[in-house]
Order: sequence, then structure tokens, then C-alpha cells
Amino acid sequence: MLRFEKRVRKLLAGSIDVHIHSAPDIFPRILNDVELAFMAKQEGMRAILVKNHVLITADRAEIASQQADFPVFGAIALNLPVGGLNLEAVEVALKLGAKEVWMPTIHAQHYVAQKDHVPTLAQAVKADVQGLYLLNPDGSLREELYPILKKIAEHDVALGTGHITKQEALAVVKEAARMGVKKIIVTHPLATFVNYSTEDMKEALNLGATFIEHCFNDVTRQVAFPITQKTIADAIRAIGAKYTIMSTDAGQWLNPVPVQQMGIYIKDMLDLGVSDEDVRMMVATNPARMLGLE
Repeated sequence: MLRFEKRVRKLLAGSIDVHIHSAPDIFPRILNDVELAFMAKQEGMRAILVKNHVLITADRAEIASQQADFPVFGAIALNLPVGGLNLEAVEVALKLGAKEVWMPTIHAQHYVAQKDHVPTLAQAVKADVQGLYLLNPDGSLREELYPILKKIAEHDVALGTGHITKQEALAVVKEAARMGVKKIIVTHPLATFVNYSTEDMKEALNLGATFIEHCFNDVTRQVAFPITQKTIADAIRAIGAKYTIMSTDAGQWLNPVPVQQMGIYIKDMLDLGVSDEDVRMMVATNPARMLGLE
């Protein structure tokens, strides 16, 4: 069992991490799906969601759930290996039980241009890849997105903005909300390659976003330009815990194991003055709502 002070352990128990990278993967990962599930169960967590930049994870999440007798959920990121903005891949993922559909991450045009942000991810981005851009020249969404948004709404799962630009994300948020998507997550907007201001985050919420997701990985040595824990705490206070999810985005071989990283994240926010009640909302209540567990 991991060693944390009583206050942290109380908040870690019942928490849900909705953004973990696990093995097998084309990138080095510290634990596989089953190992993650057993560790989360051991520490009293309620559930986890495993993410992969190149594969659907809903099917393997089900195997991990059965092996550990613990809720593990999966998702899909709309990068090139699944066909990009591919409705067929989305439909398969949703039939397999995916709980989140991310817009492009490592193959977003914006991210391809800044792929040195996480050097290990650059390995999967070929030199001639142009990347995926979600807007037409007039600023409207590409037609391929509409049936995908419709499917997300029909299945009542989460839409994550991934690594796209603010301009793309705000357009996606607005249209997704109009089409009835009820769980819209702005993915790690404080990451330096996305770089939302407080006003940008508020605009996303005003357009229909449900939650702002802050990932602890953005403060670690995994990224080339880490932010500070205080930056996250300040953003939480500016936006409000009601609209925030704390997740780790962990699983990299050079970071603490994800469950430990969640405990560290909780402790850091408490040390920076975020209340126990607000932390509970961000690590348990809001993620449960996102996954349809409430």
C-alpha cells in the first residue's frame, strides 16, 4: 500500500482517474491495464479510464475489469492509426463501451508542429505527416465531424478536445453542445502547447463545455515545458471546482505510477490551499458524472 498522510488517503479512496496511459503501447509505459486496475483497487479508488493515442482501449479495459474485479473504462483518440475523423472507428469503440472520444491528439495539426513538447511522442509522428485540422477555411467544422458528434450524443459519452487549437476546440465545443453532447471536456488547457488563458477556459464553459480537465503530467519532467502546481491551483480557483476534473495523464516510465501520482496531485493541491471538499469534487464527483456513474 502506498504511503500517504491520512488526509490524502481519505481523498484518494473513492477517486477516479479518467486519463491514464497504460501498456501495451508503442510508447514506454510503467504498468499494463491489469496492473493498473489491481493497484487502483488496492488503494481504494473507484475506477480508472485508460487512454492510448493509437488504439481503442475499450476492449482491453473490459478484460482488465474482469481480471481485477474493478471498473476500468476505455476510450478512443481520433488519430491517424484509427483513421482520423473516422465514424466507423468511433462506432466500434462505442459498441465496445468507450466512455470518451478524444479529438486528435498526437496527430492534431497543431501538435504535429510542436511535437517536441513531449519528445517520446514525437517518435510516432512521421516527418511528412501534415496533421489533422478540424476547421474549414471559413471556420466551420469539417463535415466528417457531424456524424461523430451525433454518435457521441446518442451514446451519452464524453467528448475530449485532445491536442487541437483553441480555435478548433471552441468551435467543436459550441457545435457539440448544440447537437446534444452533454459531457464535453476541455483537455489539459494549461499545457504550454495549448495555453488557454482563464478567459479562454471561461469562454469554453460558456459555449457548452462541461468540465475543464487539469492533468498532473503537465507539471512533470515528462514534458519539455512543465507548468507549476500553483498554476493549476490558481486555475481551479479562477474557474471553480464545480467545473473541474483532476486527472493524472500518467503512465510514463519516468513518472510515478498513476495511483501514486494521483495521491501526489491531491497533496499538492491541498498544500496550495484547495479545500478537501473541492478536491473530492474534482477527483470523485465530477469524474463519476463524466463516466455516467452518478
